[in-house]
Amino acid sequence: MTDVRSKAVNSKPAAASGGGKVKAFFKYIGKNKMFCIGMLIVIIAVLSAVLAPVIAPCDPQQMTPSIRLTKPFTDSEHILGCDAMGRDIFSRILYGLRTSLLISIGGVALALAIGVVLGIISGFSHPNFIDTLIMRITDIQMGFPFIVLAIIALTLFEPNPLSIIIVLSLSAWPAYARVVRSSVMMQKDMDYIAAARMMGAGKLRIAVKYVGKNLMPAILPVLPLDIAAMIINESLLSYMQLGIKSPSISLGNIMADGRQYISTDWITAIPGIVIMIMVLALNFVGDSLQTKLDPKLRK
Repeated sequence: MTDVRSKAVNSKPAAASGGGKVKAFFKYIGKNKMFCIGMLIVIIAVLSAVLAPVIAPCDPQQMTPSIRLTKPFTDSEHILGCDAMGRDIFSRILYGLRTSLLISIGGVALALAIGVVLGIISGFSHPNFIDTLIMRITDIQMGFPFIVLAIIALTLFEPNPLSIIIVLSLSAWPAYARVVRSSVMMQKDMDYIAAARMMGAGKLRIAVKYVGKNLMPAILPVLPLDIAAMIINESLLSYMQLGIKSPSISLGNIMADGRQYISTDWITAIPGIVIMIMVLALNFVGDSLQTKLDPKLRK
């Protein structure tokens, strides 16, 4: 019995080599230009959003009719110009970026939590009724168009950051549930899981200590890609007047402010460019992580 346990425990992914793997990972991302560029942009964006009250040159809600529709780069005090109400666009973008990032990260965090919990339950329950039920729910959810779900939910409930986070997470959790379920099904019959059971570990301990940490290579590359997708979705909802509404600020409703004026395309274009840069940066990070962590994509 001791030999069986020793063999099973030794078949667990080697913890001793964990430090070497971490060093190799950071060495890889340090040499990956796309990752470094993307991460630098993300860090700058996050710091700008967090420090918006310090960085912003003006109150984003302050209206000055005398400088309304000031064009970008024509006034040193309002470098990105002003909107139709005389509000500084640069200040509004900083605060709007804070809102969009907060909602997007919150949506991904909630989707991840729901998906991981249901994926683990489904994986350990396979092929029982619980597994079938959860998978059918994910099929229905994935087949339901996001925009239709958002219109229904945000019509029934008042649009606010919490309700938008919930709506965004409902569109994303099924993908996490499927990824986690597949990983759990591959791992649950392995020797090191059998050894953990023999030593008295319960399902919760096995799920957290043994299975959970091996989910990171599958989940980590998806996180920045989903944050990027949620930035787009949140901006779309706000642009359509279904999401964040005045006096609150988001990148989407800043874009919406400019659509009623033909000659003020910069009001819509500038926050759109910010969204594009953020999405590209997050995709650089996600693609680099996927290339490193997915053996099929390694060169």
